[in-house]
Amino acid sequence: MLAVLQLLNILLPLGYLLAGVGYLVVFTHAPEWARRWSRTFALGVAGLHFVYLVLCTLEFRHVPVANVWESFTFIAFAMVVVYLALEWRWKDQATGVFLLAPVLFFQVLSSAFVTHTREVDEILRSPLFGAHVSTALLGYVAFSVAAVYGAMYCLLFRELKKHRVGLLFRRLPNLETLSRLNMGAVLLGWVFLTLAIGMGALWAGRLSASGLLPPDVFLDPKVILTGLLWLLYGLVLGGRFWLRWPHRQLARLTLVAFALMVASSLAVNLLLPSFHQFS
Repeated sequence: MLAVLQLLNILLPLGYLLAGVGYLVVFTHAPEWARRWSRTFALGVAGLHFVYLVLCTLEFRHVPVANVWESFTFIAFAMVVVYLALEWRWKDQATGVFLLAPVLFFQVLSSAFVTHTREVDEILRSPLFGAHVSTALLGYVAFSVAAVYGAMYCLLFRELKKHRVGLLFRRLPNLETLSRLNMGAVLLGWVFLTLAIGMGALWAGRLSASGLLPPDVFLDPKVILTGLLWLLYGLVLGGRFWLRWPHRQLARLTLVAFALMVASSLAVNLLLPSFHQFS
């Protein structure tokens, strides 16, 4: 199985590179053959990536997020899954090249430097932990994708207001489509984060009862941060679907929420003790 994993580790960045080229052709020329080919190829590479992650999990008996390089390949997979889901829902491929670029970046880094280990903390082998961390990463990646679309919306809005839309902006979807993609990514992220919180609470509750975690586990800084992010993005969704806030305001809110998510995550991970800090 190790030989298969090594082969897939080489094929994945090559596959994402070719998919990215396909989406670049779509963005610059938009021929029908490129639309069909790029979507089919991206789906195929994503499927191959899923097989790679499953084989890694089976071979090393833990979800491949035990170190930063393993996490990078999972982030790449999560990003392409989120993008393809949004493309399928809104039938728009014009932004694919912008999302496949970071996917390729993360996968190249992972393929170049990844080291798998069988010796990990036993806590990382729990199926509930695997489900918890997988859905959490999918949620955070979806919020990152929402920030990309929020930035696109704000930039295009500014260019339209100044009546100086260049070639790059003329190739982007219209403001309404960008807003839908922006909110679609937020909704996906919020759903995944909700699942992560539910499974994390169940997992932590079991470990706490068995004495493997402290009883005040739910006061952990990372747990509190996750709850606040859930409320913040829930507010964004409420503003969209119930309060009918303007699209531009929502796009800006997703950028602010993303900046707060990154800043607070760095602060928690680097400055505050947390039971999440295991390897």
